[in-house]
Amino acid sequence: MMILATAALLLGSAQIAQAPTAPSQTIANRGPCLDSPKQVPNVIGQPFARESEIVRIDMVVSTRTFMPNEVIGFLYTRQDGQTYLGTRTTPYTSPAGAAQLNAVLASTHTPGTKTEFPPETRMGVKTKGPPFMAVHIPSSSWGPLAIQVAPCVSWPSGAALPDPT
Repeated sequence: MMILATAALLLGSAQIAQAPTAPSQTIANRGPCLDSPKQVPNVIGQPFARESEIVRIDMVVSTRTFMPNEVIGFLYTRQDGQTYLGTRTTPYTSPAGAAQLNAVLASTHTPGTKTEFPPETRMGVKTKGPPFMAVHIPSSSWGPLAIQVAPCVSWPSGAALPDPT
């Protein structure tokens, strides 16, 4: 009986040792931004090419909410330098955070883009609005907008981006 228990213990520890220790590619590419809808290096915007691939994700953190360091959205930087603002994934978006993110978007959006994030569904019907908006957020506007931009994950500099097709 003792030999059987020892064998089971050794077999169990061998299986644990063989378990993969590295996180999945999806989680690794989101870093601490696990609730970010996009990951590094995903294409965002047009054209569908390498220069449109995301090389950096930053967290947009509110400095005015009751919860310290509440993430209200994400700032995506493409290889060509264009930045896009996006909300958190639906289960993590609060109405207060969405309202503040819309205020950030209204004052920093690039001309020709909508100035409000559309809801993903309206009365149970999916909307077709764009989930990411082109923006330019200068650091001088962080104070008046009551936000901070904190690094989250980035593609290693010098590493070649994969072919998006």
